[in-house]
Amino acid sequence: MRRPIIIIIFLLLTLLASLALVFRTTIFLGRAAGSSSTVAYGNSYLFSSPLQAKADGKEQIRVTVFLLDGRGLGVPNQTVSLTSSPKVSITSVQTTTDDTGKAVFDLSSNTALKATITASNNQQALPQTVKIVFY
Repeated sequence: MRRPIIIIIFLLLTLLASLALVFRTTIFLGRAAGSSSTVAYGNSYLFSSPLQAKADGKEQIRVTVFLLDGRGLGVPNQTVSLTSSPKVSITSVQTTTDDTGKAVFDLSSNTALKATITASNNQQALPQTVKIVFY
């Protein structure tokens, strides 16, 4: 009779210890910890979807930029800008990064061309670029 009670008490203590560890980790390592981080440009990146679109001024290519810190966490409240050919129209959807470090832009063109897109923050360009095509 004593053995099942000891096993149940042991399991309950293990469960409480696990819950305490999860709760402590969530509080002390939450999103707010990364809010004062600086941008690690080598960790940050951009991508586009799709990579090509019709050159009709209507079809768009979405470029998403992620500014990350040295630990790979998003850096919020940073202003991002894109640079491209003057024939590419850049519409800002979200120029200030959110809690995940994301900024979003829509690109279109009336001219068929291949363009290289560069993202920057605080006049510092990200080393990665994206090549897009309007046909």
